[in-house]
Amino acid sequence: MLIFKLVDAHLKNRISILLNNQNFDQTLTITHVLWAMLGIVPAGANQAPHSHKSVALDFVAYSSPGTYTLVGDKVDPITKQIIDPIRIDWVTGKAFVTPPGLWHSHHNESGEPAYIIPIQDAGLQTYLRTLDIQFTHYEQK
Repeated sequence: MLIFKLVDAHLKNRISILLNNQNFDQTLTITHVLWAMLGIVPAGANQAPHSHKSVALDFVAYSSPGTYTLVGDKVDPITKQIIDPIRIDWVTGKAFVTPPGLWHSHHNESGEPAYIIPIQDAGLQTYLRTLDIQFTHYEQK
């Protein structure tokens, strides 16, 4: 079964598979400090803004034009959208950095699913209890 075809998949902030190493079964991380996942942004999807204190190296495994990430300092309290965001267009085989503490959201206006592999120091941040992940939610359009 494809996870992004589940009835409530559009209500999730992320649709992904967390990659982990059996040696780190308590932290569910890939190394003792690094967290990684394989994420999908289905065609037409908008993943709500979120922020965390871990830095992310985002590798674009596959995307078509029209898939991008918005990054910014603040979120509008009413619309839950990022205020004055910087747009980072996804390009297959390329990577970009999402700085720690900034709000970011993922969008796919192309006609096919896009895949991303974020690698973060979230294992270290979780151990230190400083990850501070926050989510907003807004209605899908």
